[in-house]
Amino acid sequence: MFDLGIFTIPLLSLLAVFGLAVATDVNMVTFDVSSVPQMARTYGYDENAVRNEIMVKIYDITKLASTSRDVSFSTVRDMRNQSLANISESLGIDRAVVATQAFLGLIPYRIRGILLQEGDMLTLNINLFSSDNHLVRFRRKTDKDVFEGAQKIEGHVGGLLGSLAGANGDIKLSITNDNTEINELLNQAAEAIVDHMDPYLLARYYFVQESPKGVFTKTTPQLARCLEVLPRNQHTWPLLLWGRAHHLKGEYDKAIALYQEIERLDPHFLFAPVRWGEALAALGRHQEAIALYQKAIQDKQFYNPSYPVARSTAHALWADSLIAMGRVDEAEDVLNAGIRAFNLGNHNAEATAISHRALGRFLMNHRQDYERAEDHLRKAVYLEDDPKFYADLQESIAKRLPEYGIYLEKARSQNRASEAAAKEPAHATDAPAPQTFPAQKPLVPVLKP
Repeated sequence: MFDLGIFTIPLLSLLAVFGLAVATDVNMVTFDVSSVPQMARTYGYDENAVRNEIMVKIYDITKLASTSRDVSFSTVRDMRNQSLANISESLGIDRAVVATQAFLGLIPYRIRGILLQEGDMLTLNINLFSSDNHLVRFRRKTDKDVFEGAQKIEGHVGGLLGSLAGANGDIKLSITNDNTEINELLNQAAEAIVDHMDPYLLARYYFVQESPKGVFTKTTPQLARCLEVLPRNQHTWPLLLWGRAHHLKGEYDKAIALYQEIERLDPHFLFAPVRWGEALAALGRHQEAIALYQKAIQDKQFYNPSYPVARSTAHALWADSLIAMGRVDEAEDVLNAGIRAFNLGNHNAEATAISHRALGRFLMNHRQDYERAEDHLRKAVYLEDDPKFYADLQESIAKRLPEYGIYLEKARSQNRASEAAAKEPAHATDAPAPQTFPAQKPLVPVLKP
């Protein structure tokens, strides 16, 4: 009899990799592009490019819209499983893994689509299938002619995007010499996909984009949509974000009214009293605000794993109110208590970063202890990649090292000049723009403490 022993170990290893990949390497969204029109290829949009553009956009949305709500959809594999993904791809079993996951219902969303062009208009019809075989169909279309004098383009997009297309899975797309239109359509497709998977995540994405200017043109309609399509027991988060929008516009009474509505929906939703207290503090009612912060910290439901950010934020805002009342020493005690609270139990990186940032800013601004301030602010940066945290760290280094402060101001000035120049219309005779400093982030070690 033929001895199969020589094949046993490799076969078992392959089966082990396959089984582990099926069980752990699960994408939230599958998206497979089967073909692309030739005209699209001339502009660099082959099957992989179209697929990757939309998937990367979805990933960018989910990353920017990260929230304590603990719901996110990402088409990019968790980095902990990336080595396994590389192995499965090198063995040529990645497609079989995805097919098996889809069969077992392990992939929440699958999309297919077809890429077409009709006249000079771009249209994207999409079908989205959930793991329970629920189908959602929608269409995205440009509102102007964008393919003047071009030939008709036809192509098929399979997998996740195609399912988002119409009944026949068609995606209609025209392509111009300028990639702006195709990029815009792919961006619209990504946002539409996220909207149908989780409308609040898209609202949060718009909020993060619009909050610096305090004008919520996209955020408000999306929040209204959340209240229309989400069950009432899920209204707490959209109402909280709407309250934050009012707060940033200085409409504190409107914000408080929404926080009160949240409390009626869920008395233990701890972000509501924290943000309610923040609005009261903005009105100068610090004692009332502190009472709400204490309520959030002491609530027995507070140790829900979704709420550590609320607790760390409550400590930080409580200290701000104490400082406003001239009780600086008490504020430091509260901030240190916030640090100790996370050392005593489970916590997440964002919550811990908020506590370190608050204490670091306090030490910098009220103790002039720049070395300790820098230590806490650097820990915050290690834990959470937030531009505000980088800015605080830069400020603390500038306080300690005047030479760095001179460099930082020069770099920022050059960046402002570069951004202003970029907004001016370009002319063929213009001289090349001078080299400027890149993003305003100090170089910090990758190794975390």
